[in-house]
Amino acid sequence: MKKSINIGIILLFLLQACSGEENTKSPINPPQVLENSVENEIIENDVQEEEQSKPESNTEIADIKEVLKEFPQGALSFLGDNEKQCISQISTTEALKSMEKSLMEEGSILQEHMDYFTSCNLPGPPGIGIKEATSSNDNEIVQETYYATSFASVENIRSLDEDGVSPHLEKVDEKTLRLFYSSIEVKGIAVSLCDYKFKCELQGALERMSDLTIIETLDGVRRGYYVALNPQTQQKDIFTAVFSEDGLSYSNETPLGFPVDQNEIAWGVPDAVLMPNGLVRVYWVYTEDKTSDEKLVSATSKTTKGVEFIMDPGYRLENGYVDFEVIIAAEGDWKALMSYTPHYMPEIPQSLFYATSKDGLKWDLIEERITPKGYSYFDPTAIPIDDKNYLVVGSAAPNTLGDREHILFTAELVLP
Repeated sequence: MKKSINIGIILLFLLQACSGEENTKSPINPPQVLENSVENEIIENDVQEEEQSKPESNTEIADIKEVLKEFPQGALSFLGDNEKQCISQISTTEALKSMEKSLMEEGSILQEHMDYFTSCNLPGPPGIGIKEATSSNDNEIVQETYYATSFASVENIRSLDEDGVSPHLEKVDEKTLRLFYSSIEVKGIAVSLCDYKFKCELQGALERMSDLTIIETLDGVRRGYYVALNPQTQQKDIFTAVFSEDGLSYSNETPLGFPVDQNEIAWGVPDAVLMPNGLVRVYWVYTEDKTSDEKLVSATSKTTKGVEFIMDPGYRLENGYVDFEVIIAAEGDWKALMSYTPHYMPEIPQSLFYATSKDGLKWDLIEERITPKGYSYFDPTAIPIDDKNYLVVGSAAPNTLGDREHILFTAELVLP
């Protein structure tokens, strides 16, 4: 919207000037009034032509009070008077309303909205993502590129343009990654080699299993943990097996003895991690019945071989957290990512969360999502780049009920 000069002020000024002359001179005759009217019209036309030639960037001052009336608890409500005044000078009323609506409904805003804050030397609203202006189709993955919270940021969120769920990422060398993920196309677990920009090439597939994670034991054995049907019990079970270096074959398959009802919707991805003491711990999702929120449980191996396990007492987390993934397990310093149950969609989307622990049993959950609200993010896997940065791969889908297309995405998790 273009900025316009108040013509009324100009006319008032001219009338006041004329009125001042009336006090010292004879009354103005009709021809002089006509002459002044024509002159004023010429001035008004000149002003309009001048305003039409001004650039679009010269916007009107936004009505902050009007925005606050509609969004009394929005991002602007936390700003001081001087800060509001600064933003009002470089924005429009409708643009600010659009920003507040986007924050309320999606938890993200356009880059041009974030620029209002940076231009006024203000921090952006906490816990928000930056979205592309073209991201409006619910059937396409939302191209969020950045999301900041009070303790971490998720950067460079982008689609891998590959259908899949339950990915597992492992480092091959400084240039190569190996990515496992459940794929309808290969009717099993796809195994791909990728560079760090995720240009991937399919190497093969693993059948009759899902939700694979692989660790290297203290003895140097590549041991995988996954879900498969136990032919003896006809129930799904967590299995372990020794995997080849290329991840395309395995041997010595052994069930861990933690079966689950095949109709159990809440059965989650088992995540295996090598503990600092050389033992192996496996985490997975458990529900007491079909109506209870999911809980996270774990079992720890009896020896460093990682074959026989004992259930750890109690729950690691409760209240619906799923897809648990330990991203680092060091002495006194454990970090994990996880998702939230899909049971409350679309009101509550699946989002990623972050937690820390000193022993891997008692976890301190940060109850602030680390992914944008406008899309569902789940099934995270990650490898450390350094002490503060992690390369993340996960699954994403529209925040809707019913059949959804599941797309793999990648991002960088940056911790303070």
